[in-house]
Amino acid sequence: MAVPTNSEYKKSAVAQIIGRLIGSELIGLCFALFYVFAKKPLGALANVVFGFCTLGCTLCLFADYCLKLGGKIKGNVTLHKEKPEPYFGVILGIIASAPYYISYIVLVLSKVGVLGSFTGYFKLINSQFFPIIDLFAKSSTATADISAGTMIFIALLPAAIIATCHICYKITYNNIDVAQKLLYKK
Repeated sequence: MAVPTNSEYKKSAVAQIIGRLIGSELIGLCFALFYVFAKKPLGALANVVFGFCTLGCTLCLFADYCLKLGGKIKGNVTLHKEKPEPYFGVILGIIASAPYYISYIVLVLSKVGVLGSFTGYFKLINSQFFPIIDLFAKSSTATADISAGTMIFIALLPAAIIATCHICYKITYNNIDVAQKLLYKK
């Protein structure tokens, strides 16, 4: 059995990231259903708890795959003299956050008045961030009424996915022993 090449790993990685994006969307929808019932009695605490859990599950989905992929690609670079790919994790993070930013562009168009209010749809499309976004912009809030600071904050949310994919990929790509770094710190 031949070892897959890095180009094969990269093609598979794009499909895997898209699959994990769909999985994170489904996880977000499940958490959103519970969040809707919990937000009335818990208030802002529900946003924090459900936002943390949803985002945590989403990041774990991407981190798991990127941790596995970095070592495989580095193995081919080392053993089979393939082209180094030290920043492929960033590319995976960008692919994973692309649907978010496409819907964000529609949200901005809605804010400037080109389209009707898109806030509720935006949160549904990006359900993995629903409780966090709902903390600053309720579903009943018209998109035009969302503050500029909130719009900037909303734009920065997928940076967590990009950073997670990159960091986890680099950990195994560079063969960093995280446990040793944390436990046996000099």
